[in-house]
Amino acid sequence: MTKVHELRADAPAPDRARLVPGRQKLLGAARKGSGRGMRLDWRVAAAGGAATVVTIAVMAAMLAGGDGSERGVRPAGPDLTSATALLEQAADVVSRQPEPHPRDGQWVYLKTAQCRSGSSDAAPGAAPEVGEEWVQYDSPVREDDTDGDTEPSQRRLYRLLASLPDDPAGIRKRAADMFPMGKDTGLTREQAETFALLSTLDEAYPVHPRGMARLFRALAADPGIEVVPHLVKDPLGRDAVALYPDLGSKAVERQEYLLDPATFQYRGTRSVAARDYEEKVDGVPSGTSHKKGEVSFCEMKTTQALVDRDGEKP
Repeated sequence: MTKVHELRADAPAPDRARLVPGRQKLLGAARKGSGRGMRLDWRVAAAGGAATVVTIAVMAAMLAGGDGSERGVRPAGPDLTSATALLEQAADVVSRQPEPHPRDGQWVYLKTAQCRSGSSDAAPGAAPEVGEEWVQYDSPVREDDTDGDTEPSQRRLYRLLASLPDDPAGIRKRAADMFPMGKDTGLTREQAETFALLSTLDEAYPVHPRGMARLFRALAADPGIEVVPHLVKDPLGRDAVALYPDLGSKAVERQEYLLDPATFQYRGTRSVAARDYEEKVDGVPSGTSHKKGEVSFCEMKTTQALVDRDGEKP
């Protein structure tokens, strides 16, 4: 063990998230072994334990540096086996990100790329339309709900995340209070709460890391959230994780919320045709049709940053 340690002393520590799948397999194998009810001589048990320790050490060394030609640690891939697994993984990763400490008087710079009908994973289509805007962090208009503007300020959203409770039910209620849905949406109360959680994910910036971790865990406990079981290409051609609320087989489109597959930071949203359909306006066909998998709209947040003045760029 000393020789192994000396050999790999200069290797960086492996990313904890990357070791999660192997650790789960190891623990699962251990649990299966312990269920056999076999009584082992203490010398055999000790030898087995020592072998396990050495095996883990070698595995960690391999993950940290391979054959010595690479010293960098490769980030873990996202767990796309289920929405619950993915969101629990996301919560663990974002909880360890640095806290931004925004100040009153600052502005949020936002650069977006919007795309409309025609793009897909296989054919991104026309270049998205790029736009820029600056939003006051503690905007007086967005701080006040009595003037008819129900869009919360970035400061209110940051404070919401920072003060979220640990229980998913409490988080759903807090999000629903921040993003109330109209009565004519056709959504159930549970679906409205799910969209409130997703609206918080979409709108919140800057992000309180531990609060966002709690939000991800609330989404992980939501049976109405699904994940596309493979990475998708966002309209800018980058790999992304796609989450969406399951609205049933009658829905012609699904609203996907895209995350960075390494950092799990929010990237944007897109509408994807769940099946072939033709758009209608007041029940009348509009002449615009969509094929299954086609993106009818997207808004990607390519750059977000805190700046000190209106019009300042990061």
